[in-house]
Amino acid sequence: MNDNHTRLANLLGALATGISDRIRVAAAEQTNLGGEAAAALVVIGHKAGLSIDQLGRVLKLSHPGTVRVVDRLVSAGLAERKSALIDRRALALHLTPAGETERAAVLEGRRAAICAVLGHIAPSDYPVLEQLVEKMLASLPCDATSALSVCRFCDQHACSACPMDQFDASGPQAKSGSLARPASAISKEQNPT
Repeated sequence: MNDNHTRLANLLGALATGISDRIRVAAAEQTNLGGEAAAALVVIGHKAGLSIDQLGRVLKLSHPGTVRVVDRLVSAGLAERKSALIDRRALALHLTPAGETERAAVLEGRRAAICAVLGHIAPSDYPVLEQLVEKMLASLPCDATSALSVCRFCDQHACSACPMDQFDASGPQAKSGSLARPASAISKEQNPT
């Protein structure tokens, strides 16, 4: 990136941070569980049946940290552990009806926070912004786990042509690996010299 784009990169970084902060505040206002519990609610609701290990990779938490988040959700009556369909020794995570309700509230808070920012531009500019954001968003993940991580606060019903559909729709499969492509790989794709 040359100096002509430094300001754009700086503005985009500040916008991303500001929107992320607003989403986290909105999510925290909808649930009193704290930490990554709101993101866990959204992810489990999006991909019911995830294991604790899979959820931890999506949320980028340690195994003990993920267990604590799941324990809080279960204790609050928002999630439950069930035997997995494929391997009965493993546990699969599912939301309860109360968890689905709380998840809907978290997603509504997220939507309102983002719409407040979108309200500062003309609706006629939305199609161009949508195309640009979709291109940038599609460059972030490298596999199903990182795609779900990027979209851990997304309302999958609001995105009929999701750029993450290019990844395995069945959810996180990889046992290990990076959750994002290295910056060097991205810059080589943008400037193949």
